[in-house]
Amino acid sequence: MRTPRRQQGQSLLVLVVLLGALIGALWWTTEAGSAVNEKQRLANAADAAALSAAVWQARALNFDAYTNRAIVANEAALAQSVSLRSWSSYMTRLLPGAALVTAWVPYLNSAMMTLQRLWHHVDAALQPSLMALEATTSLVSHDIAAAQRVMHLGTATVVPAILRESLAETGPRFRLSTGGEAAAAVWATEWLRFASFYGGSFRWRQRDVVHRSLDGFSSDRRYTLSPVLGTSLVRFEKRGGTELVDFDNWRGLDTMSLHARRGVLFGSIRERTPIAWGASESGQPSFSRGEHGDSYRRNPRASRLADRAVRRSAGYLGLPSLYDLSAAQRDSFSPPRILVRVTLDDSSRRGAKALLGFTSVPTLTGREQRLEASAPRWFAESAATTPFERPHPRLDGARELPSLFSPFWRASLVSLTSDERIRLAMLDGSPIWLAAAP
Repeated sequence: MRTPRRQQGQSLLVLVVLLGALIGALWWTTEAGSAVNEKQRLANAADAAALSAAVWQARALNFDAYTNRAIVANEAALAQSVSLRSWSSYMTRLLPGAALVTAWVPYLNSAMMTLQRLWHHVDAALQPSLMALEATTSLVSHDIAAAQRVMHLGTATVVPAILRESLAETGPRFRLSTGGEAAAAVWATEWLRFASFYGGSFRWRQRDVVHRSLDGFSSDRRYTLSPVLGTSLVRFEKRGGTELVDFDNWRGLDTMSLHARRGVLFGSIRERTPIAWGASESGQPSFSRGEHGDSYRRNPRASRLADRAVRRSAGYLGLPSLYDLSAAQRDSFSPPRILVRVTLDDSSRRGAKALLGFTSVPTLTGREQRLEASAPRWFAESAATTPFERPHPRLDGARELPSLFSPFWRASLVSLTSDERIRLAMLDGSPIWLAAAP
């Protein structure tokens, strides 16, 4: 009986083939998974860089808005100070006249004389104190305006630096592509065009905002008193107000005059006798004059006396020059868009090579089968901007237009348009047809 021969090596051959197939499958599975992870990391890095830069852009715009508001508030405080100095000077002339009228009333005359002496001392202390306050407030406003200019102009260089720093913090392997660097330079140009610097004669814009922000005491101090009730034969007309004249001079005027008819029954009521007047100004002297509560028209004689007795102070440095949206942006609002295109070289990618530690497998013929990926460079895009949105609607239901006087700017990621994708791809030499795909 013959003994069957033993066959050796067949199982080992099958095992080697199977092991090679398993290694290849493991390689490509690991490579595919790492590719997905790396692509997601690249996209996250682009989004983080775009959003970080947009946050700074929103902060810069809100800083412009807060500084503009602070300057407007300081200008309103200056107007109140000039108004109070003018009104105090007016009262120093009104009280002696009132004391003469009440000379035959014992108790009232004593009170009026006491008030007159007291107000004289108050005015003597009030005038220099308010002048010093006006000089300090004006200096602070100009310092705030200077900080605004530094912040606004510096943002043009800070945002591109934030893009690069954000990518470096995410991973040193990520960097802006050629298209991303070009997009950052284009953004800097759009940023400088987004807002205009309103200085010189263009300060009418912030002057209008300041005048609208004045309280009633500063803007218009007028009333009419008819001592003979039920008639219009005689009346006292008080006129006054404070205005910013020629951008560099706050001027306040207060007058009171006696008005009467030319005839007993007929004729218009006109100014007959100036009773009290006062005026003050801060800043560079100007030949221009404002309305001042219609004082020059209703009380012309008293207004001329006030012009001669004006109390001047040179502490006011003029209305600061400020940033606000450019005329083009007010017509067609479009905040600068921050475009980011990030690249990752395949040599720096963490694929199966880094995870498994080899780049090839042996074959049955003894040759090495390389398992390298073939993608030379990877890209990811992102975009962000800063829309103007109120956190809560206005109580009056009105829609507030964008401006650099309201701090309602926020950062937000947005989608890239096809044109933006194509421009970035052309600069990086990527396939245009692939970039145009949504």
